Amino acid sequence: MTLRNFKRLLVVSGAFNIIAAFLFIFPFTYKYYINFFNRFNDVLELGGKKITIPTDIFHALFINTAGIDLVLIGIIVLLVSKDPMNKINRKIILFNGLGRTLFALIITYYALVNELIRIFVAIGFIDVVITIGFIYYLCKLGIRQTA
Repeated sequence: MTLRNFKRLLVVSGAFNIIAAFLFIFPFTYKYYINFFNRFNDVLELGGKKITIPTDIFHALFINTAGIDLVLIGIIVLLVSKDPMNKINRKIILFNGLGRTLFALIITYYALVNELIRIFVAIGFIDVVITIGFIYYLCKLGIRQTA
């Protein structure tokens, strides 16, 4: 039962990455997606400064590249979910959790220092919860085998 729940968490976290980042991939959709986050943040009255659409093509490219990377990470997590206790897969899961936590910390920094719209704080919180789940299951199922 524990292993099955761990696999479910991995599938949910991989799908979360894919769904949350997919529309950032394409030059013709990322602007609408940024505006969606601005409007959603306004509806929830979370505060922060609206995200502006980049006018520099280099910054737009980085948004598309980040979308590609996040979707690929989601795919990797989905693949790892098939056999999460494999020695290499455990390391991938652990590093994915560390990356999610770092992402949440960076979001928090930008929210506090530069008033990033707060909807992203919620996304960072989801990543921290996922990481806590990863650590819980890795410990419960034998993280010592990871070293």
